[in-house]
Amino acid sequence: MSIQKKIAKRIGITPEGKPIPPKIDNEEAKKAQNELNTILKRDDINSNALPSNEGNILTILLHGYISSKWLWVDPFFGTLGWLRDHKNEPKPRNYGWHQTPPPPHMFIPFDISISPTIYPEGAFNTLIREGYEVLTYSQQDATGKIDISVKELENIIKAIRKVLGNRRLVLVGHSRGGICIRRYLDLHTNSEVEKIITLSTPHGGSQFTSIKMLKEPAKIFLNKSNIKGIWDASGNRAVRDLAYEQMVPNSEFLLNLNDRQKSKDIEYITAGGTNAQYAYIYTWSATQKVTKSLMTDIFSYQIREKIQNVSNKIGKQCPVNKVESQEKTSPLKQFQWIAYPKKIITLFEKINAPEIINGDGVVSLQSAILKDATRKYKIDANHEEIAVSDDTKKLLLKELKLTQNKK
Repeated sequence: MSIQKKIAKRIGITPEGKPIPPKIDNEEAKKAQNELNTILKRDDINSNALPSNEGNILTILLHGYISSKWLWVDPFFGTLGWLRDHKNEPKPRNYGWHQTPPPPHMFIPFDISISPTIYPEGAFNTLIREGYEVLTYSQQDATGKIDISVKELENIIKAIRKVLGNRRLVLVGHSRGGICIRRYLDLHTNSEVEKIITLSTPHGGSQFTSIKMLKEPAKIFLNKSNIKGIWDASGNRAVRDLAYEQMVPNSEFLLNLNDRQKSKDIEYITAGGTNAQYAYIYTWSATQKVTKSLMTDIFSYQIREKIQNVSNKIGKQCPVNKVESQEKTSPLKQFQWIAYPKKIITLFEKINAPEIINGDGVVSLQSAILKDATRKYKIDANHEEIAVSDDTKKLLLKELKLTQNKK
């Protein structure tokens, strides 16, 4: 296997740079998945649900803003490759023994100068492995008005009824996906929905949605062919609008959501991230490491050198190596060079905003946790990581088991 293919396999993409589709082995599930896509005239719905399991729980995973189903299926691809081990600073690098040191302030290339990449399993695959039925898809307009994505969810749930029968629905939404779920419940009385789980959803809005000056430049950037291929594997989606107004803090849209009052029988589970750090960026400072063995070598060399000098003066051959050959391997010039990481910035570390001080870097904890939620969770993760962290997967499995045991 070539190095390119090995790397591709490790990070969950094909050698051509495309994500690997989820593997659905069951023929009944594959047939149902194809039927759902045919009815809805799309090709991106992935599900392992069986029509023969009518009445069972079906979990629908909704991604957030400028994202895709790959957030749940293939996290490395779904987070634009930005899943980093931000909690651990890098270890010193040992460059061994030599005369010439590395540059005193050596800036390592991007993939090394930022904290190491992590490759977690997506929640979609985790839930399937644990025996649950799951469905996910990429919203066709993940940056536009909320109601566009809500209409899409409505159509998908209608198709689910046709293909999979009546289901006990658990809706899971990351970030904007949670707002889409709440808006859907605000507009539809749906007795099939038993529980919603929101992860870092800006129920109270986020200040980072109101940076107006970045709107048009970001739109142009995201639609560039080389960038678009990262967040839109299908090639069918485009950023037509960056509709952020509905998620501005205390927006009229958020304040007027009436879903909780209409859906008192539905359990609301909310989770917020408490780690605003995304990555360490650092340089390296090289220093000489003088060990006890090195000092012994230096001392021994100095003794041999003195003996050699004396023997030269008296014209006798000294039973040690010649000075010329010793100089080439002189321990006086040989040092063990160690490069220590020097942190120059932690993304979002110094910004004075509630999303940073007590949040996940994008959404504050206060905004993410609904006051009247059935259960509330805090997870030590940033905004992207919370969708794929082990703690979140444990949360999902716990809540699904609780729902399963209700009836």
